[in-house]
Amino acid sequence: MCTINLYQIFSETADLPQAGTVFYTKVKDAFDKSENVTVNMADVTALPSIFLNVSIGKIIEEYGIDRLKTGLSFSKITKAQALRLQEYLTKLSSRK
Repeated sequence: MCTINLYQIFSETADLPQAGTVFYTKVKDAFDKSENVTVNMADVTALPSIFLNVSIGKIIEEYGIDRLKTGLSFSKITKAQALRLQEYLTKLSSRK
């Protein structure tokens, strides 16, 4: 099991696409080792589309939605964050 502190990535990487790439790489490394990932959402204030596109979107492209759903979980997530992720995944699914 791998835990990723998303706030730490955002605080260390000011550029949102770069932060998305850092997050994607960490998830990819864990998935390639057949590990599941827990994302700590504490203190995260926003989930911009530009970040989600280069992280979650790319994970789905590479591994599929089923691997994302079974391998990625969230801790300390707010209702607003959960709704934002759900909205993003719904929009992404409707494009296909």
